[in-house]
Amino acid sequence: MGERMSARNVIDFLRTVAVRTDVLNDLKTRSKEQVIAAAADFGYPFTDLEYDTLIWNLEARLAQKRGEPFDAHFPLWQTLWGQYYLEFLVNDLMPSFDDADFDAVISAGTSGAGS
Repeated sequence: MGERMSARNVIDFLRTVAVRTDVLNDLKTRSKEQVIAAAADFGYPFTDLEYDTLIWNLEARLAQKRGEPFDAHFPLWQTLWGQYYLEFLVNDLMPSFDDADFDAVISAGTSGAGS
């Protein structure tokens, strides 16, 4: 499976979780390995590295879109308080992007320019 397809699988899985509150509630307290296994069960396989790379690149792109430095003081980190990381991804990070953003991040990541 290519990197683009794996990255698209991460996005499609998070979009699926966004509309399935029952799945989000079940997975939000599980380990990353368990979440990745659940994604594969839903038909969206990806590796730990593919997940980490895409999420990191999305977070960096969001900082760029907001005109803010992507560092320890990035204001979006405050939205993590009081919620699980998967909730942050589904409820805060993913809705900040459209398909053009996702395509740009995937293209940059697969060309080696998105690290």
